[in-house]
Amino acid sequence: MTTVASRVITMSQQLQYFKEYIKRLKRIVGEQEANKIVAGSMVLISAGTNDFLFNYYDLPTRRLQFDISGYQDFLLQKLQDFVKELMDLGCQNFMVAGVPPFGCVPIQITAKFTYARRCVEDENEDGRLYNSKLIGIVEQLEESGLGCKLVYVNIYDPTMDMLINPQKYGFTETKKGCCGSGLLEVGPLCNLLTPSCANASKYLFWDSIHPGEVAYRYVTNHIVDNALLHFLL
Repeated sequence: MTTVASRVITMSQQLQYFKEYIKRLKRIVGEQEANKIVAGSMVLISAGTNDFLFNYYDLPTRRLQFDISGYQDFLLQKLQDFVKELMDLGCQNFMVAGVPPFGCVPIQITAKFTYARRCVEDENEDGRLYNSKLIGIVEQLEESGLGCKLVYVNIYDPTMDMLINPQKYGFTETKKGCCGSGLLEVGPLCNLLTPSCANASKYLFWDSIHPGEVAYRYVTNHIVDNALLHFLL
């Protein structure tokens, strides 16, 4: 559901690619073995953050159609439909990630505050409400999934802990990215003309949107220690 402005592969196209993969897999190993491989696979779904940042807060295309609650429900319905299609294709194990505290993303802080750099709490509250709704959707899908296992992945709390207690993780900067000014640059704008900081491991964010490698490592460890455990029980 990432904004079309980013020119990424749409979720519908990802599903089509997966269907084509299953067809090729069946030709290679046979239908029975292919079905077993798909059923035993792990599907990790992470969606929503860019939809809020670009399509609702920064480029108000969706704000013309929905209030925040309606937009949350719109996104959740799209995600629910996506999971159901994957179930119909034979997938049985899902980890569904919530959204992080996107009100603390540097580009959002830059957009909302001229001088004082602090998290946009209204946006964080929107994220928390979305996550609470998502938990309910995940539980409903598991109840109706006939043997499917779905686990909600909490990335909000570990990210917020890094923001509140940066010293625990070795960070010295949490309100701007390592790349360039750290206030606006993202993706291809991080280049030789916008040199990066001297030590990226001290920055929670790599650019004005994306966390850096160290932050991702901590979040990944949190997922392994918590969400993956549910599939071993």
